[in-house]
Amino acid sequence: MLQSKNNTGVTIAMLRAFICLSKTLNLSKACEELGTTRQTVRRHITDLEVILQEQLFEVVDRQYNLTSQGYDAIDEAKALLLRLDLWAGQSSLKKNSSGGLEKLQYTDANQRTFHSQQHPVSQLAFKGLPIMKKAFAAWGNAETQIEHEALAKIRPYTLIFRKGPAGWVFVDIGQKSAYAQWFGWAWSKSAIGKLLDEDNIGDEYNDFVAGAYSRIYDEGGVRLDHIYAHLPKDGGEPQPGTFQRLLLGGVFPDGTPGLILLAAITDQVEIDALAEADRPHMAPHLIMDSPSDLCK
Repeated sequence: MLQSKNNTGVTIAMLRAFICLSKTLNLSKACEELGTTRQTVRRHITDLEVILQEQLFEVVDRQYNLTSQGYDAIDEAKALLLRLDLWAGQSSLKKNSSGGLEKLQYTDANQRTFHSQQHPVSQLAFKGLPIMKKAFAAWGNAETQIEHEALAKIRPYTLIFRKGPAGWVFVDIGQKSAYAQWFGWAWSKSAIGKLLDEDNIGDEYNDFVAGAYSRIYDEGGVRLDHIYAHLPKDGGEPQPGTFQRLLLGGVFPDGTPGLILLAAITDQVEIDALAEADRPHMAPHLIMDSPSDLCK
């Protein structure tokens, strides 16, 4: 937990330096992104380590790597910085909660607006998409085990992530997944083994969607979101799309935690902040509500 162990305060500049360096693991790149000097970044990291009385990075042959303490602190640091930026009006991301359910919105540099609205998982039983019901049931039958035979039928529709020291890593991308359908199979195959930040979709969008991942990953639970986003279709220009996303905590055969993500391209989204006139009509061949090979 990111808590100060003496009376010196943690500053926003320290948090930014820590988060940026944890992403790049390269001092020069971090300085470039932050618009500051190597000396300043080093000082911020050193000061933060002194305050926390924990080493956040280890440097071997000028290569930065997160320590276990740094790895444990990064998600909390990101959440804290986001909250401070929201309070200061310095974030393009707007976040509020109602009844424990999150609503997120942000506007990118091209003035395109993105929305995400969390829904209760119980909604699946009453009006869930057939593909979502099948995935939820399979996950339960598999008892969260990612390689269990009960998950075999839904695996072609899912993304599997492992969390590494530098962020979320694509372990597997299903050929029938919404990711593969939207971005193209060639693009999707090239993302396997890469960090989420390296998939060429855009850092802003990845930060927008990844905020929900950590809690499910850590707790092994379930989360349902409806999403409206502008994403590059088949490697081309961004196009608006609507999706439902089911996050499922999982476990790899070696006992380490993972994350199962099933997204479905659909017209059936409930997002309070999305005006009816702004809703895109998804092409019928993209709709994933009831895949015939899965929902027999």
